[in-house]
Amino acid sequence: MVWSYLDTVLIVVISAYLFQAPFTKVEESFSIQAIHDILNYGVWNIEKYDHFQFPGAVPRSFVGPLIIAGLTKPFAAISSIFGGNAKASTQFEFQILSRCMIGLTNALSLIYLKNCAQIMFDLSAKKREEDEENRRKQGTSVKIREPEANLSTVGTWFLVFVMTGFHLVFYSSRPLPNFVVTLPLTNVAIAWILSSNYDWAIFLSAFTAVVFRLEVAALASGLALMSVIYRKISLLRAVKFGLMGLFIGMGISLSVDSYFWGAWCVPEVDAFVFNVIKGNASKWGAESPFAYLTHYLRMLFIPPTVLLLNLLGFKMAPTNLKIISLSAYFHILVMSLQPHKEWRFIVYSLPPIILLGSTAGAYIWENIKITSVKNLLLVSIVPFSPLLSLVLSLAFLYVSSMNYPGGEALTQFNDLILSNNITNSTVHLTVPVCMTGATLFGQLDHDVYGIKYDRTENTTELEALWPDFDYLIAPEPEASLLPFSNTPADKWEVIQTSSVFSGINGSVINRFWSQEDKNVIALLKDCITSKNSLATQISDLFNDLIMREPIFFTYRRVNDE
Repeated sequence: MVWSYLDTVLIVVISAYLFQAPFTKVEESFSIQAIHDILNYGVWNIEKYDHFQFPGAVPRSFVGPLIIAGLTKPFAAISSIFGGNAKASTQFEFQILSRCMIGLTNALSLIYLKNCAQIMFDLSAKKREEDEENRRKQGTSVKIREPEANLSTVGTWFLVFVMTGFHLVFYSSRPLPNFVVTLPLTNVAIAWILSSNYDWAIFLSAFTAVVFRLEVAALASGLALMSVIYRKISLLRAVKFGLMGLFIGMGISLSVDSYFWGAWCVPEVDAFVFNVIKGNASKWGAESPFAYLTHYLRMLFIPPTVLLLNLLGFKMAPTNLKIISLSAYFHILVMSLQPHKEWRFIVYSLPPIILLGSTAGAYIWENIKITSVKNLLLVSIVPFSPLLSLVLSLAFLYVSSMNYPGGEALTQFNDLILSNNITNSTVHLTVPVCMTGATLFGQLDHDVYGIKYDRTENTTELEALWPDFDYLIAPEPEASLLPFSNTPADKWEVIQTSSVFSGINGSVINRFWSQEDKNVIALLKDCITSKNSLATQISDLFNDLIMREPIFFTYRRVNDE
Protein backbone atom coordinates (compact mmCIF):
# COMPACT_ATOMS: atom_id res chain seq x y z
CA MET A 1 0.00 0.00 0.00
CA VAL A 2 1.40 3.38 -1.04
CA TRP A 3 1.38 5.80 1.90
CA SER A 4 1.24 9.58 1.65
CA TYR A 5 1.17 12.40 4.17
CA LEU A 6 -2.54 12.91 3.40
CA ASP A 7 -3.20 9.35 4.58
CA THR A 8 -1.76 10.30 7.95
CA VAL A 9 -3.80 13.48 7.96
CA LEU A 10 -6.99 11.47 7.39
CA ILE A 11 -6.28 9.31 10.46
CA VAL A 12 -5.48 12.42 12.51
CA VAL A 13 -8.72 14.13 11.42
CA ILE A 14 -10.85 11.09 12.29
CA SER A 15 -9.12 10.88 15.69
CA ALA A 16 -9.70 14.58 16.34
CA TYR A 17 -13.41 14.18 15.65
CA LEU A 18 -13.48 11.18 17.99
CA PHE A 19 -11.91 13.00 20.94
CA GLN A 20 -14.13 16.03 20.41
CA ALA A 21 -17.25 13.85 20.66
CA PRO A 22 -16.24 10.76 22.69
CA PHE A 23 -19.72 9.67 23.79
CA THR A 24 -22.22 7.53 21.88
CA LYS A 25 -25.96 7.46 21.18
CA VAL A 26 -28.74 4.90 21.15
CA GLU A 27 -28.09 3.59 17.60
CA GLU A 28 -24.56 2.79 18.71
CA SER A 29 -25.47 1.23 22.04
CA PHE A 30 -25.56 -2.45 21.03
CA SER A 31 -22.10 -2.43 19.46
CA ILE A 32 -20.42 -0.48 22.24
CA GLN A 33 -22.03 -2.53 25.03
CA ALA A 34 -21.19 -5.78 23.20
CA ILE A 35 -17.55 -4.70 22.84
CA HIS A 36 -17.53 -3.88 26.57
CA ASP A 37 -18.87 -7.31 27.49
CA ILE A 38 -16.45 -9.19 25.23
CA LEU A 39 -13.47 -7.27 26.65
CA ASN A 40 -14.55 -7.79 30.27
CA TYR A 41 -16.13 -11.24 30.31
CA GLY A 42 -14.53 -12.96 27.35
CA VAL A 43 -16.57 -15.19 25.04
CA TRP A 44 -17.47 -17.92 27.54
CA ASN A 45 -19.26 -16.00 30.32
CA ILE A 46 -22.02 -14.70 28.09
CA GLU A 47 -24.61 -14.96 30.86
CA LYS A 48 -23.19 -11.64 32.13
CA TYR A 49 -23.71 -9.87 28.79
CA ASP A 50 -25.86 -6.78 28.66
CA HIS A 51 -27.98 -7.86 25.67
CA PHE A 52 -29.83 -10.50 27.70
CA GLN A 53 -31.28 -7.77 29.89
CA PHE A 54 -31.71 -5.23 27.06
CA PRO A 55 -32.16 -7.27 23.84
CA GLY A 56 -33.67 -4.56 21.64
CA ALA A 57 -36.38 -5.03 19.01
CA VAL A 58 -34.32 -7.47 16.90
CA PRO A 59 -30.99 -9.23 17.45
CA ARG A 60 -27.84 -7.63 16.07
CA SER A 61 -24.74 -9.47 14.94
CA PHE A 62 -21.86 -10.03 17.33
CA VAL A 63 -19.38 -10.61 14.51
CA GLY A 64 -18.48 -6.92 14.17
CA PRO A 65 -18.08 -6.29 17.93
CA LEU A 66 -15.99 -9.48 18.16
CA ILE A 67 -13.58 -8.19 15.50
CA ILE A 68 -13.30 -4.73 17.07
CA ALA A 69 -12.89 -6.20 20.57
CA GLY A 70 -10.18 -8.51 19.22
CA LEU A 71 -8.33 -5.53 17.73
CA THR A 72 -8.78 -3.53 20.94
CA LYS A 73 -7.75 -6.25 23.40
CA PRO A 74 -3.95 -6.04 22.87
CA PHE A 75 -3.95 -2.25 23.27
CA ALA A 76 -6.17 -2.50 26.35
CA ALA A 77 -3.73 -5.01 27.85
CA ILE A 78 -0.76 -2.75 27.11
CA SER A 79 -2.62 0.21 28.59
CA SER A 80 -3.31 -1.76 31.77
CA ILE A 81 0.33 -2.89 32.07
CA PHE A 82 1.87 0.53 31.56
CA GLY A 83 -0.81 2.39 33.46
CA GLY A 84 1.31 2.14 36.60
CA ASN A 85 -0.23 2.00 40.02
CA ALA A 86 -2.85 4.57 39.18
CA LYS A 87 -5.84 2.58 37.98
CA ALA A 88 -8.45 4.47 35.95
CA SER A 89 -11.73 5.00 37.80
CA THR A 90 -13.71 3.88 34.76
CA GLN A 91 -13.04 1.97 31.55
CA PHE A 92 -13.82 4.95 29.39
CA GLU A 93 -10.33 4.83 27.87
CA PHE A 94 -11.24 1.38 26.51
CA GLN A 95 -14.30 2.90 24.85
CA ILE A 96 -11.96 5.41 23.22
CA LEU A 97 -9.58 2.60 22.21
CA SER A 98 -12.36 0.54 20.62
CA ARG A 99 -13.60 3.57 18.73
CA CYS A 100 -10.03 4.20 17.57
CA MET A 101 -10.02 0.69 16.09
CA ILE A 102 -13.30 1.40 14.28
CA GLY A 103 -11.91 4.67 12.97
CA LEU A 104 -8.64 3.05 11.91
CA THR A 105 -10.35 0.27 9.93
CA ASN A 106 -12.50 2.83 8.12
CA ALA A 107 -9.53 5.11 7.43
CA LEU A 108 -7.37 2.26 6.08
CA SER A 109 -10.19 1.06 3.81
CA LEU A 110 -10.60 4.57 2.37
CA ILE A 111 -6.83 4.80 1.83
CA TYR A 112 -6.84 1.40 0.14
CA LEU A 113 -9.71 2.50 -2.12
CA LYS A 114 -7.81 5.69 -2.97
CA ASN A 115 -4.68 3.74 -3.85
CA CYS A 116 -6.55 1.28 -6.08
CA ALA A 117 -8.24 4.17 -7.87
CA GLN A 118 -4.99 6.01 -8.47
CA ILE A 119 -3.24 2.84 -9.71
CA MET A 120 -6.15 2.32 -12.13
CA PHE A 121 -5.72 5.83 -13.55
CA ASP A 122 -1.93 5.55 -13.68
CA LEU A 123 -2.09 2.20 -15.51
CA SER A 124 -4.65 3.59 -17.93
CA ALA A 125 -2.40 6.55 -18.72
CA LYS A 126 0.65 4.28 -19.09
CA LYS A 127 -1.20 1.95 -21.45
CA ARG A 128 -2.28 4.89 -23.58
CA GLU A 129 1.31 6.12 -23.78
CA GLU A 130 2.51 2.64 -24.75
CA ASP A 131 -0.14 2.41 -27.48
CA GLU A 132 0.95 5.77 -28.88
CA GLU A 133 4.61 4.72 -28.83
CA ASN A 134 3.78 1.49 -30.65
CA ARG A 135 1.93 3.43 -33.34
CA ARG A 136 4.96 5.67 -33.82
CA LYS A 137 7.28 2.69 -34.16
CA GLN A 138 4.93 1.07 -36.67
CA GLY A 139 4.69 4.30 -38.67
CA THR A 140 0.92 4.53 -38.25
CA SER A 141 -1.00 7.68 -37.43
CA VAL A 142 -0.76 8.72 -33.79
CA LYS A 143 -3.90 9.58 -31.94
CA ILE A 144 -3.40 12.67 -29.81
CA ARG A 145 -3.79 11.84 -26.14
CA GLU A 146 -6.99 13.16 -24.67
CA PRO A 147 -6.53 15.81 -21.97
CA GLU A 148 -8.42 13.81 -19.38
CA ALA A 149 -5.58 11.28 -19.44
CA ASN A 150 -3.67 13.62 -17.14
CA LEU A 151 -5.33 12.58 -13.87
CA SER A 152 -2.43 12.01 -11.50
CA THR A 153 -4.09 13.73 -8.52
CA VAL A 154 -7.41 11.83 -8.36
CA GLY A 155 -6.37 10.07 -5.14
CA THR A 156 -5.28 13.34 -3.56
CA TRP A 157 -8.57 15.07 -4.29
CA PHE A 158 -10.47 12.01 -3.07
CA LEU A 159 -8.85 12.27 0.37
CA VAL A 160 -9.30 16.05 0.42
CA PHE A 161 -13.02 15.75 -0.29
CA VAL A 162 -13.40 12.93 2.26
CA MET A 163 -11.59 14.58 5.17
CA THR A 164 -13.14 18.03 4.69
CA GLY A 165 -16.66 16.62 4.68
CA PHE A 166 -18.50 16.00 7.91
CA HIS A 167 -20.40 12.73 7.92
CA LEU A 168 -17.74 10.24 6.83
CA VAL A 169 -15.01 11.47 9.19
CA PHE A 170 -17.34 12.14 12.14
CA TYR A 171 -19.02 8.73 11.98
CA SER A 172 -15.98 6.69 10.90
CA SER A 173 -15.06 6.12 14.54
CA ARG A 174 -18.59 5.64 15.83
CA PRO A 175 -19.93 2.16 16.76
CA LEU A 176 -22.88 2.31 14.39
CA PRO A 177 -23.39 -1.10 12.75
CA ASN A 178 -22.94 0.62 9.36
CA PHE A 179 -19.36 1.58 10.29
CA VAL A 180 -18.30 -1.36 12.46
CA VAL A 181 -16.55 -3.48 9.80
CA THR A 182 -19.41 -2.96 7.28
CA LEU A 183 -18.16 0.18 5.54
CA PRO A 184 -14.51 -1.00 5.53
CA LEU A 185 -15.50 -4.25 3.80
CA THR A 186 -17.68 -2.50 1.21
CA ASN A 187 -14.80 -0.11 0.50
CA VAL A 188 -12.51 -3.09 -0.07
CA ALA A 189 -15.10 -4.70 -2.39
CA ILE A 190 -15.38 -1.47 -4.38
CA ALA A 191 -11.57 -1.23 -4.54
CA TRP A 192 -11.42 -4.78 -5.89
CA ILE A 193 -13.70 -3.77 -8.76
CA LEU A 194 -11.26 -0.96 -9.58
CA SER A 195 -8.51 -3.60 -9.55
CA SER A 196 -10.54 -5.81 -11.94
CA ASN A 197 -11.15 -8.41 -9.23
CA TYR A 198 -14.86 -8.61 -10.04
CA ASP A 199 -15.80 -12.07 -8.77
CA TRP A 200 -14.29 -11.70 -5.30
CA ALA A 201 -15.71 -8.16 -5.00
CA ILE A 202 -19.18 -9.62 -5.54
CA PHE A 203 -18.41 -12.38 -3.03
CA LEU A 204 -17.22 -9.93 -0.35
CA SER A 205 -20.13 -7.52 -0.76
CA ALA A 206 -22.68 -10.37 -0.56
CA PHE A 207 -20.86 -11.76 2.51
CA THR A 208 -20.92 -8.33 4.16
CA ALA A 209 -24.62 -7.92 3.45
CA VAL A 210 -25.79 -11.10 5.18
CA VAL A 211 -23.41 -10.83 8.15
CA PHE A 212 -23.36 -7.11 8.95
CA ARG A 213 -25.97 -4.96 7.14
CA LEU A 214 -28.50 -6.35 4.70
CA GLU A 215 -28.89 -3.05 2.79
CA VAL A 216 -25.42 -3.77 1.37
CA ALA A 217 -27.18 -6.43 -0.72
CA ALA A 218 -28.45 -3.61 -2.97
CA LEU A 219 -24.86 -2.50 -3.55
CA ALA A 220 -23.72 -6.09 -4.11
CA SER A 221 -26.49 -6.56 -6.67
CA GLY A 222 -25.44 -3.35 -8.38
CA LEU A 223 -21.79 -4.42 -8.57
CA ALA A 224 -22.79 -7.79 -10.03
CA LEU A 225 -25.29 -6.30 -12.50
CA MET A 226 -22.96 -3.58 -13.79
CA SER A 227 -20.03 -5.99 -14.07
CA VAL A 228 -22.21 -8.25 -16.22
CA ILE A 229 -23.53 -5.36 -18.33
CA TYR A 230 -19.99 -4.13 -19.05
CA ARG A 231 -18.98 -7.74 -19.86
CA LYS A 232 -16.36 -7.99 -17.14
CA ILE A 233 -17.83 -11.19 -15.76
CA SER A 234 -20.46 -13.67 -16.89
CA LEU A 235 -23.90 -13.76 -15.31
CA LEU A 236 -23.32 -17.34 -14.15
CA ARG A 237 -20.02 -16.44 -12.46
CA ALA A 238 -21.56 -13.35 -10.80
CA VAL A 239 -24.43 -15.44 -9.39
CA LYS A 240 -21.99 -18.16 -8.30
CA PHE A 241 -19.74 -15.83 -6.30
CA GLY A 242 -22.72 -13.90 -4.91
CA LEU A 243 -24.29 -17.11 -3.60
CA MET A 244 -20.94 -18.25 -2.21
CA GLY A 245 -20.63 -15.03 -0.20
CA LEU A 246 -24.26 -15.29 0.88
CA PHE A 247 -24.09 -18.88 2.16
CA ILE A 248 -20.65 -18.62 3.78
CA GLY A 249 -21.69 -15.39 5.50
CA MET A 250 -24.95 -16.93 6.63
CA GLY A 251 -23.09 -19.93 8.03
CA ILE A 252 -20.71 -17.72 10.03
CA SER A 253 -23.50 -15.48 11.31
CA LEU A 254 -25.69 -18.45 12.22
CA SER A 255 -22.86 -20.07 14.18
CA VAL A 256 -21.57 -16.99 16.00
CA ASP A 257 -24.81 -15.15 16.67
CA SER A 258 -26.83 -18.19 17.67
CA TYR A 259 -24.22 -18.84 20.34
CA PHE A 260 -24.24 -15.31 21.73
CA TRP A 261 -28.01 -14.89 21.59
CA GLY A 262 -28.77 -18.36 22.93
CA ALA A 263 -31.18 -19.14 20.09
CA TRP A 264 -30.95 -19.93 16.40
CA CYS A 265 -30.76 -16.69 14.44
CA VAL A 266 -29.22 -14.83 11.54
CA PRO A 267 -29.66 -11.25 12.81
CA GLU A 268 -29.73 -9.48 9.45
CA VAL A 269 -32.38 -11.87 8.14
CA ASP A 270 -34.41 -11.37 11.32
CA ALA A 271 -34.03 -7.59 10.96
CA PHE A 272 -35.17 -7.75 7.32
CA VAL A 273 -38.29 -9.69 8.28
CA PHE A 274 -39.04 -7.34 11.17
CA ASN A 275 -38.36 -4.04 9.39
CA VAL A 276 -39.27 -4.71 5.75
CA ILE A 277 -41.57 -7.73 5.53
CA LYS A 278 -43.61 -6.76 8.61
CA GLY A 279 -43.18 -3.04 7.88
CA ASN A 280 -42.06 -2.09 11.38
CA ALA A 281 -39.37 0.26 10.07
CA SER A 282 -42.09 2.72 9.06
CA LYS A 283 -42.90 3.25 12.75
CA TRP A 284 -39.71 5.32 12.92
CA GLY A 285 -40.94 7.54 10.11
CA ALA A 286 -41.66 7.28 6.38
CA GLU A 287 -40.50 9.63 3.64
CA SER A 288 -40.92 10.23 -0.07
CA PRO A 289 -39.26 7.76 -2.49
CA PHE A 290 -37.20 10.71 -3.75
CA ALA A 291 -35.91 11.75 -0.31
CA TYR A 292 -32.43 10.29 -0.78
CA LEU A 293 -31.98 12.15 -4.07
CA THR A 294 -33.61 15.43 -3.10
CA HIS A 295 -32.69 15.72 0.59
CA TYR A 296 -30.14 13.29 1.97
CA LEU A 297 -27.51 13.55 -0.77
CA ARG A 298 -27.80 17.33 -0.62
CA MET A 299 -27.32 17.14 3.18
CA LEU A 300 -24.30 14.86 2.85
CA PHE A 301 -22.56 17.12 0.34
CA ILE A 302 -22.49 20.73 1.51
CA PRO A 303 -21.59 22.50 -0.73
CA PRO A 304 -22.86 20.15 -3.50
CA THR A 305 -19.69 20.49 -5.60
CA VAL A 306 -18.90 16.76 -5.60
CA LEU A 307 -22.41 15.93 -6.78
CA LEU A 308 -22.27 18.54 -9.53
CA LEU A 309 -18.92 17.17 -10.68
CA ASN A 310 -20.25 13.62 -10.96
CA LEU A 311 -21.53 14.09 -14.52
CA LEU A 312 -18.16 15.34 -15.78
CA GLY A 313 -16.38 12.65 -13.78
CA PHE A 314 -18.52 9.91 -15.31
CA LYS A 315 -17.77 11.19 -18.82
CA MET A 316 -14.04 10.58 -18.41
CA ALA A 317 -14.20 7.64 -15.99
CA PRO A 318 -12.61 4.32 -16.92
CA THR A 319 -14.98 1.39 -17.17
CA ASN A 320 -14.33 0.09 -13.66
CA LEU A 321 -15.07 3.48 -12.14
CA LYS A 322 -18.31 3.61 -14.13
CA ILE A 323 -19.23 0.20 -12.70
CA ILE A 324 -18.86 1.27 -9.07
CA SER A 325 -20.47 4.70 -9.57
CA LEU A 326 -23.51 3.23 -11.33
CA SER A 327 -23.69 0.57 -8.59
CA ALA A 328 -23.68 3.34 -5.98
CA TYR A 329 -26.63 5.11 -7.56
CA PHE A 330 -28.36 1.76 -8.11
CA HIS A 331 -27.98 1.12 -4.38
CA ILE A 332 -29.55 4.50 -3.58
CA LEU A 333 -32.46 3.87 -5.95
CA VAL A 334 -33.17 0.44 -4.41
CA MET A 335 -33.05 1.87 -0.89
CA SER A 336 -35.47 4.57 -2.02
CA LEU A 337 -38.16 1.88 -2.22
CA GLN A 338 -38.02 1.47 1.57
CA PRO A 339 -40.32 4.08 3.22
CA HIS A 340 -38.12 4.56 6.29
CA LYS A 341 -34.95 6.40 5.34
CA GLU A 342 -31.74 7.34 7.10
CA TRP A 343 -28.58 8.72 5.54
CA ARG A 344 -26.47 5.92 7.05
CA PHE A 345 -28.36 3.35 4.94
CA ILE A 346 -26.68 4.77 1.83
CA VAL A 347 -23.29 5.61 3.36
CA TYR A 348 -21.64 2.78 1.35
CA SER A 349 -22.36 4.73 -1.84
CA LEU A 350 -20.57 7.88 -0.70
CA PRO A 351 -16.96 6.79 -1.50
CA PRO A 352 -17.76 5.95 -5.18
CA ILE A 353 -19.65 9.23 -5.55
CA ILE A 354 -16.75 11.16 -4.01
CA LEU A 355 -14.30 9.30 -6.26
CA LEU A 356 -16.30 10.26 -9.32
CA GLY A 357 -16.32 13.90 -8.23
CA SER A 358 -12.57 13.68 -7.50
CA THR A 359 -11.96 12.50 -11.07
CA ALA A 360 -13.61 15.63 -12.42
CA GLY A 361 -11.84 17.77 -9.82
CA ALA A 362 -8.44 16.35 -10.83
CA TYR A 363 -9.22 16.96 -14.50
CA ILE A 364 -10.18 20.60 -13.88
CA TRP A 365 -7.16 21.22 -11.64
CA GLU A 366 -4.61 19.60 -13.94
CA ASN A 367 -5.92 20.37 -17.42
CA ILE A 368 -7.87 23.63 -17.44
CA LYS A 369 -5.59 26.51 -18.31
CA ILE A 370 -6.30 29.89 -16.70
CA THR A 371 -6.73 31.86 -19.89
CA SER A 372 -9.95 33.63 -18.97
CA VAL A 373 -12.03 34.73 -16.01
CA LYS A 374 -14.38 31.81 -16.68
CA ASN A 375 -11.55 29.30 -16.44
CA LEU A 376 -10.19 31.01 -13.32
CA LEU A 377 -13.56 30.66 -11.60
CA LEU A 378 -13.85 27.04 -12.70
CA VAL A 379 -10.41 26.10 -11.38
CA SER A 380 -10.99 28.04 -8.15
CA ILE A 381 -14.06 25.94 -7.35
CA VAL A 382 -11.95 22.81 -6.82
CA PRO A 383 -9.91 24.04 -3.80
CA PHE A 384 -12.53 26.50 -2.53
CA SER A 385 -15.26 23.87 -2.17
CA PRO A 386 -13.41 21.61 0.31
CA LEU A 387 -12.25 24.71 2.21
CA LEU A 388 -15.86 25.84 2.65
CA SER A 389 -16.88 22.27 3.50
CA LEU A 390 -14.17 22.12 6.18
CA VAL A 391 -15.42 25.32 7.85
CA LEU A 392 -18.98 23.99 7.89
CA SER A 393 -17.81 20.58 9.15
CA LEU A 394 -15.99 22.14 12.10
CA ALA A 395 -19.14 24.06 12.97
CA PHE A 396 -21.19 20.83 12.75
CA LEU A 397 -18.61 19.09 14.94
CA TYR A 398 -18.83 21.81 17.58
CA VAL A 399 -22.61 21.51 17.69
CA SER A 400 -22.63 17.70 17.52
CA SER A 401 -20.29 17.43 20.49
CA MET A 402 -23.07 18.96 22.61
CA ASN A 403 -25.63 16.34 21.67
CA TYR A 404 -24.52 13.64 24.11
CA PRO A 405 -25.91 14.97 27.40
CA GLY A 406 -26.30 11.49 28.92
CA GLY A 407 -22.55 10.90 28.68
CA GLU A 408 -21.91 14.35 30.14
CA ALA A 409 -24.36 13.73 33.00
CA LEU A 410 -22.76 10.38 33.85
CA THR A 411 -19.27 11.93 33.83
CA GLN A 412 -20.42 14.74 36.12
CA PHE A 413 -22.00 12.24 38.50
CA ASN A 414 -18.83 10.13 38.64
CA ASP A 415 -16.76 13.24 39.40
CA LEU A 416 -19.16 14.03 42.25
CA ILE A 417 -18.78 10.52 43.67
CA LEU A 418 -14.99 10.61 43.48
CA SER A 419 -14.54 14.12 44.83
CA ASN A 420 -16.75 13.42 47.85
CA ASN A 421 -15.58 9.84 48.49
CA ILE A 422 -19.13 8.53 48.29
CA THR A 423 -19.51 4.75 48.42
CA ASN A 424 -22.23 2.10 48.59
CA SER A 425 -24.86 4.09 46.71
CA THR A 426 -27.31 3.33 43.92
CA VAL A 427 -28.07 5.64 41.01
CA HIS A 428 -30.90 5.15 38.55
CA LEU A 429 -30.21 6.14 34.93
CA THR A 430 -33.37 6.84 32.97
CA VAL A 431 -33.82 5.65 29.39
CA PRO A 432 -33.08 9.06 27.76
CA VAL A 433 -29.77 9.23 29.67
CA CYS A 434 -28.73 5.80 28.40
CA MET A 435 -29.77 6.77 24.87
CA THR A 436 -27.51 9.82 24.79
CA GLY A 437 -24.12 8.69 25.97
CA ALA A 438 -24.23 6.74 29.25
CA THR A 439 -22.52 3.39 28.56
CA LEU A 440 -21.06 0.55 30.62
CA PHE A 441 -17.59 1.86 29.85
CA GLY A 442 -18.42 5.07 31.70
CA GLN A 443 -19.42 3.41 35.00
CA LEU A 444 -17.23 3.32 38.09
CA ASP A 445 -15.89 -0.07 39.11
CA HIS A 446 -18.45 -1.47 41.56
CA ASP A 447 -15.89 -3.62 43.38
CA VAL A 448 -13.78 -0.53 44.13
CA TYR A 449 -16.33 2.23 44.65
CA GLY A 450 -19.50 0.34 45.56
CA ILE A 451 -21.66 2.35 43.16
CA LYS A 452 -24.54 0.48 41.54
CA TYR A 453 -25.96 1.82 38.26
CA ASP A 454 -29.57 0.83 37.71
CA ARG A 455 -31.11 1.02 34.21
CA THR A 456 -34.47 -0.65 34.87
CA GLU A 457 -37.07 0.23 32.23
CA ASN A 458 -40.10 -1.82 33.30
CA THR A 459 -42.47 0.43 35.26
CA THR A 460 -43.58 -2.23 37.75
CA GLU A 461 -40.01 -3.27 38.53
CA LEU A 462 -38.92 0.35 38.72
CA GLU A 463 -41.57 1.20 41.27
CA ALA A 464 -40.44 -1.68 43.48
CA LEU A 465 -36.80 -0.57 43.29
CA TRP A 466 -37.51 3.15 43.73
CA PRO A 467 -36.98 3.30 47.52
CA ASP A 468 -33.47 1.86 47.09
CA PHE A 469 -32.19 4.69 44.87
CA ASP A 470 -29.90 7.26 46.42
CA TYR A 471 -29.45 9.25 43.19
CA LEU A 472 -31.37 9.77 39.97
CA ILE A 473 -30.36 11.18 36.60
CA ALA A 474 -33.58 12.08 34.87
CA PRO A 475 -35.09 14.57 32.36
CA GLU A 476 -37.65 15.94 34.86
CA PRO A 477 -36.63 19.50 35.87
CA GLU A 478 -38.54 19.42 39.17
CA ALA A 479 -38.74 16.79 41.90
CA SER A 480 -42.54 16.97 41.86
CA LEU A 481 -42.51 15.63 38.29
CA LEU A 482 -40.53 12.50 39.14
CA PRO A 483 -42.45 9.20 39.06
CA PHE A 484 -43.36 7.51 42.34
CA SER A 485 -42.52 10.71 44.24
CA ASN A 486 -45.95 11.55 45.54
CA THR A 487 -45.32 10.73 49.18
CA PRO A 488 -43.98 13.18 51.77
CA ALA A 489 -41.17 10.77 52.67
CA ASP A 490 -39.85 10.70 49.10
CA LYS A 491 -37.84 13.91 48.77
CA TRP A 492 -35.23 14.83 46.16
CA GLU A 493 -32.98 17.77 45.44
CA VAL A 494 -31.22 18.74 42.20
CA ILE A 495 -27.44 18.76 42.57
CA GLN A 496 -26.29 18.82 38.92
CA THR A 497 -27.57 19.61 35.45
CA SER A 498 -26.35 18.78 31.96
CA SER A 499 -27.24 20.68 28.81
CA VAL A 500 -27.82 20.03 25.12
CA PHE A 501 -27.60 22.18 21.99
CA SER A 502 -30.84 24.10 21.49
CA GLY A 503 -30.17 26.52 18.64
CA ILE A 504 -28.36 29.60 17.36
CA ASN A 505 -28.55 32.92 19.20
CA GLY A 506 -29.72 35.26 16.48
CA SER A 507 -29.19 38.34 18.64
CA VAL A 508 -25.41 37.80 18.51
CA ILE A 509 -25.49 37.88 14.70
CA ASN A 510 -27.71 40.96 14.71
CA ARG A 511 -25.40 42.67 17.21
CA PHE A 512 -22.39 41.90 15.02
CA TRP A 513 -23.95 43.34 11.89
CA SER A 514 -25.42 46.35 13.69
CA GLN A 515 -21.98 47.77 14.40
CA GLU A 516 -22.31 50.30 11.61
CA ASP A 517 -19.38 52.36 12.85
CA LYS A 518 -17.01 49.45 12.23
CA ASN A 519 -16.22 47.97 8.88
CA VAL A 520 -14.64 44.55 8.36
CA ILE A 521 -11.11 45.94 8.45
CA ALA A 522 -11.78 47.65 11.77
CA LEU A 523 -13.18 44.46 13.26
CA LEU A 524 -10.14 42.49 12.10
CA LYS A 525 -7.90 45.16 13.63
CA ASP A 526 -9.71 44.75 16.95
CA CYS A 527 -8.99 41.02 16.82
CA ILE A 528 -5.30 41.58 16.14
CA THR A 529 -4.79 44.24 18.79
CA SER A 530 -6.82 42.45 21.46
CA LYS A 531 -4.96 40.92 24.40
CA ASN A 532 -6.85 37.68 23.92
CA SER A 533 -5.69 35.27 21.24
CA LEU A 534 -7.67 34.85 18.04
CA ALA A 535 -8.58 31.29 19.09
CA THR A 536 -9.94 32.62 22.40
CA GLN A 537 -11.99 35.25 20.62
CA ILE A 538 -13.42 32.72 18.20
CA SER A 539 -14.23 30.41 21.11
CA ASP A 540 -15.98 33.23 22.98
CA LEU A 541 -17.94 34.09 19.85
CA PHE A 542 -19.09 30.48 19.46
CA ASN A 543 -20.04 30.27 23.14
CA ASP A 544 -22.18 33.37 22.74
CA LEU A 545 -23.62 32.17 19.46
CA ILE A 546 -24.52 28.63 20.52
CA MET A 547 -27.48 28.21 22.85
CA ARG A 548 -27.78 25.29 25.26
CA GLU A 549 -30.62 24.30 27.54
CA PRO A 550 -30.72 21.97 30.56
CA ILE A 551 -32.00 18.52 29.66
CA PHE A 552 -30.89 16.10 32.44
CA PHE A 553 -30.94 16.68 36.17
CA THR A 554 -29.07 14.72 38.82
CA TYR A 555 -31.11 14.27 41.99
CA ARG A 556 -30.01 13.24 45.47
CA ARG A 557 -32.43 11.71 47.92
CA VAL A 558 -32.98 13.98 50.91
CA ASN A 559 -33.23 12.27 54.28
CA ASP A 560 -35.36 13.92 56.97
CA GLU A 561 -32.69 13.34 59.55
